[in-house]
Amino acid sequence: MAEAHVKKYELSEAPKSLQDVGAGTKEFLSSTTCETSEIEDQFSAPKSSFWTKFSDNGVEMRGAEPVPVEKRTDTRYVNVLTVFATSMTSLLPIGIGSATTIGYGLSLRDAALMIVFLQFLFAIPAAYIITIAPLTGMRQMIQSRYCFGKYCNILTSIVVTLTVGGFAVTGSINGAQCLAAVRPGTLPVEAAIAIIMAASLAIGFMGYRIMHFFTRWAWIPTLVAIIILVGAAGDQLWQQNPPPTQTTAQEYMGIVAFAAGNMITWSNVAGDYACYMPPTAPRFRLAMYCLFGIALPFSLLMVLGAAIGGAVFSIPAWTAAYETGGIGAVIGNILITRLGDFGRFVLVVLGLSVLGTCGRDVYTISFNLTAVAPFLRRVPRIALSIIATAAIIAVAIPASKSFVTSVTTFLSIIGYYAGASVTCFLTEYLWFRKGNPHSFDPKIWNNGRALPTGLSALAAVLIAWAFIIPSMQADWYTGPIAEKTGDLGFEFTVVVAFLSYIPIRSLEIRIRGRL
Repeated sequence: MAEAHVKKYELSEAPKSLQDVGAGTKEFLSSTTCETSEIEDQFSAPKSSFWTKFSDNGVEMRGAEPVPVEKRTDTRYVNVLTVFATSMTSLLPIGIGSATTIGYGLSLRDAALMIVFLQFLFAIPAAYIITIAPLTGMRQMIQSRYCFGKYCNILTSIVVTLTVGGFAVTGSINGAQCLAAVRPGTLPVEAAIAIIMAASLAIGFMGYRIMHFFTRWAWIPTLVAIIILVGAAGDQLWQQNPPPTQTTAQEYMGIVAFAAGNMITWSNVAGDYACYMPPTAPRFRLAMYCLFGIALPFSLLMVLGAAIGGAVFSIPAWTAAYETGGIGAVIGNILITRLGDFGRFVLVVLGLSVLGTCGRDVYTISFNLTAVAPFLRRVPRIALSIIATAAIIAVAIPASKSFVTSVTTFLSIIGYYAGASVTCFLTEYLWFRKGNPHSFDPKIWNNGRALPTGLSALAAVLIAWAFIIPSMQADWYTGPIAEKTGDLGFEFTVVVAFLSYIPIRSLEIRIRGRL
């Protein structure tokens, strides 16, 4: 029934397959140029001379509104690879990876096998979703409105904003721990967090072009520093502390939700980094750039973090460093003990490696805030970047005192919601809209009445949570199902959200008579 309504009202001319979208590109361009030009005129950046000076000096002033076709001119498609690979080639995945052996008690072998497989598996949705952005010119939270509606989408925007901010918090803590370990007792972790976020603000503040330019090259010194770290620690990494007990199903299932929290969440922001690319952008190449940019460096460095975490309690000097300053202090001990002052220099490079990560997150949050509170569209994006940076610093300082507990709980919980929201979005786009970007009408992106109500997606998410709660496992709560089987929260959220969304959305389409 739903399919019949889709064909009757909105998508009668929809392509029969995703490949046919490219064949209709010329028609798509001609049908949207006028519409998006109107958007450009209506929602342009502030015209005062003060803000014009920023714009003239390369600062991106555009807000959340769709990018007109004539402004989608970025054909350097490899930017998708570098923006993700650079931000992932940092201390962030090393710190997160250490939680698999320290927090979950897995052996290095088990942790490594699960990390690599799960990271690539859960990055696939983001790799597909990023290919939609060049066709629509819309950022991810705006695309989400065509599933969650203008007002129900506020909930998703809040969760995604907290998610991205959480990664910035995690990255800034990792980097600050390294900087504080350069000269122990000289630079407090709290001050180092402020330094890192201030530098990250400069990247996120400038916007799309500067961020892509920075990430095009910033991975090189970081990669060299990581290779040096591996060489310095190599002969000690084999001293793995055996797990205290035999690993049970609970630990393995917990890693699934943990890994999903790492990767699935990027599906909710992927489009932000390709919305300035033309509709003719090669979709398969963009998908591969995104998949390998996210999953390859993240999984490899998570394995390194798992190795370091597994050896922490086998080497007395590492144990003392960890209890004093976390994984960053352990890395500092490795480099300084083995390499002296040169090790301190490498430690500074590693500490600053999170700038790409945190700068990217500040950039994304500056747009998501306008989806959380629509009235903020009147506030220049660069001002929102400053607000986001201040909030991240305020959260990171107390979170740095219990890092492993904070990161495992955070990543697991956000994985549950991301699984439900991404499932609803993909079901909407592929099932009801037949993978047709024409159905994302740019003229109604901010029209709550013309957009879907979002009640179908909200209902599917809430129904999924009814199954998640008894199936989740966290430090502060373990549901009755999870006590027997381990954490099944993520598996339930995907299956239940999918099975719930289809009939509820079909009923909504039938009542409204349109998408």
